[in-house]
Amino acid sequence: MKIFSPEWAQAYQTAINTNTAYADSSQKWEAGKLAMVLLRADGDSAAVLLDLLHGVCHGVISTTLENATTDAAFVIEGDETTWRNVLDGKLQPLMGIMTGKLKLSKGSLAKLMPFTKAATELVNSARTIPAEF
Repeated sequence: MKIFSPEWAQAYQTAINTNTAYADSSQKWEAGKLAMVLLRADGDSAAVLLDLLHGVCHGVISTTLENATTDAAFVIEGDETTWRNVLDGKLQPLMGIMTGKLKLSKGSLAKLMPFTKAATELVNSARTIPAEF
């Protein structure tokens, strides 16, 4: 499956909602939707928008960068190499943001910090889905 495609997004929602560690670590999440954006060198960016609340993923949609930026409370952007490193477990999302490898282009890092474990579990959920870039 192509990463951030509609099929991948559907599989990702299922993976998140079957991850009990994610549910446990994100019970207090009320901060809004989260977008993950893949910035490609050729300009053909891809994004997914996650509708998360109280440990449940109410939807993941494949969308455009523009829609993701408009609809999300948090937008995390990265290039292909960086997202590969995240999905391979070589880079934790919040560490990627703090080191500048991932860019938090919308939202507050302070609001994300209490959810480090939830972010890790979102990545663990994504890692269960075969993905091609």
